[in-house]
Amino acid sequence: MKIGKVDVNNQFVLAPMAAVNCTAFRMLCKENKAGIVYTQMFDVELIKNKTKREIKDLLNITKSERPVSVQLIGNNEDALIKSINQVEEYADIIDFNVGCSEKEILQQGYGAFLLSNLSLLERLVRKMVNSTEKPITVKMRIGMDAQHIIAVKVATMLQDAGVAAICIHGRTVQQKLAKKVNWTIMKQTKEKIVIPLMANGDVTSYERGIDLLNKTGCDFVMIGRGARDRPWIFDPEKQQLNNTGIKQQILRFIKLYNEYENRSSSQEVREHVFWMLKDYITKQDTRTVLNLKYIKDVENFVTSLK
Repeated sequence: MKIGKVDVNNQFVLAPMAAVNCTAFRMLCKENKAGIVYTQMFDVELIKNKTKREIKDLLNITKSERPVSVQLIGNNEDALIKSINQVEEYADIIDFNVGCSEKEILQQGYGAFLLSNLSLLERLVRKMVNSTEKPITVKMRIGMDAQHIIAVKVATMLQDAGVAAICIHGRTVQQKLAKKVNWTIMKQTKEKIVIPLMANGDVTSYERGIDLLNKTGCDFVMIGRGARDRPWIFDPEKQQLNNTGIKQQILRFIKLYNEYENRSSSQEVREHVFWMLKDYITKQDTRTVLNLKYIKDVENFVTSLK
């Protein structure tokens, strides 16, 4: 499987998630066989003027993560091109966010707002494709609302503009993260394009991901919140981890964080550990971890869990 010239060895890939996809988390997902790991999204207005060193430190990409997709968000042509030039040295793939439905993002005319201005979206994507040798991909939603489902139209337009792959979150902008994901639209879209299509939305197990691939014909499945809680979701041999297995995963995350992260945020570690304790069977209150002050305290708490 390829995206552009980039080889991908697993159909299951890690979605970009703001305030989640730190280096240690990406590395853990890669160790658990994720085919591609995405960074969190980066606003081009905030990174376009950073120095080369600042960009390298911001992305903090390690060799073991590759292939890595760096996601950009914005709507200014010059800022997008400048940011691509900034990150392309470190990225294997560059992704354009046309799916974020957060209110503040839409108000800026970013993310999924671009689905309401297809001429601008097409112009931006063509400029992006022509500005780099790296594959450009787009992550999008199926439309603004139920009355304007335009996934097939947008996907064919993006393919004509030269993108190497598309990811579809199977909800409208209006739905945000609520209600049922539309698998039918994903299937219809795949039938109309020849470039790889990723299906995204509510995959909480490896088995559900396989079902999604089989029923839509998509080439890849992208997992977000399901991977946040279970970074081992990409590996079919780790679908029923017991307490020992979950504890090993969490302690491995903490080790990677201490070794590779270029910041030291106990809050970041606490949140990741709390998410990963979702399936841990214990009478102890796992929310206790959210009140711990130091990373070492978090590690000790996990080690002592019964």
